[in-house]
Amino acid sequence: MRLMENLTIRNLSFAYPGQAPLFDHCNLDLDGDWKLGLLGRNGRGKTTLMKILRNLVNYQGSIITNLKPQYFPLTIKKPTFLAGDAVIEAVPNPFLEPWQLERELNLMATNPEILWQPYSTLSGGERTKLQLAALFASDYDYLLLDEPTNHLDQVGRKQVANYLRQKTTGFIITSHDREFLDQIIDHTLVIERSQLVLERGNYSTYFKQKKRRDQEAITTNQQLRADIKKLKQSQQQRQQWANRAESEKKNNSHADKGFLGAKAAKMMKK
Repeated sequence: MRLMENLTIRNLSFAYPGQAPLFDHCNLDLDGDWKLGLLGRNGRGKTTLMKILRNLVNYQGSIITNLKPQYFPLTIKKPTFLAGDAVIEAVPNPFLEPWQLERELNLMATNPEILWQPYSTLSGGERTKLQLAALFASDYDYLLLDEPTNHLDQVGRKQVANYLRQKTTGFIITSHDREFLDQIIDHTLVIERSQLVLERGNYSTYFKQKKRRDQEAITTNQQLRADIKKLKQSQQQRQQWANRAESEKKNNSHADKGFLGAKAAKMMKK
């Protein structure tokens, strides 16, 4: 059984040339056993973060871990091979055997007979499930699952969700299907304003917390606007008082001009 490992990110910064930073001095501590949903709008850096964790791009900062990540989807170089042979060839595990793939496919409620068909003849959903079976059968430390729901129909998504929920090993997963993520993940990692925000719970939990934070921000902003409006009104009123005092000094030859001048200056200062 694999011992629990952590992944530590310190002062992570990254930007593509000529673009705003995707990550700006991010700090994070992740438990390798978490089923972590990676969230963020398109173009905010989800796939880039997976590349960084695989050390495929240059970045600033440090990532400290003993975990060895593997990425989904696999690159299938020999699609004319039988499907089982094609995925075994694609994973860097010389000890992976067909019976292990059959076991994982059965756990996914998927017919293992697809192993004996040419890979190129499989549907997108069958390829997805077979690749996931190969990755989990290889018992890698940490899987980075980038949009595994893209080619799955509703039945396939339910099969894969049940399969991933039963796994005891941790992984990072992205998907546009929020209901799918809700069934699987126990933590969320969100890319917000070039920062990595970690929260306990699934997508629905995160969304409720975000909605609460957004409402608090709106309330605070409204209060600030009201305060600014009051300050501007007060400023205008004091300006009028100061102008009136200055006019009184000029037009009233019998007044104490020193007192009126000091009064006007005091109003202006306020």
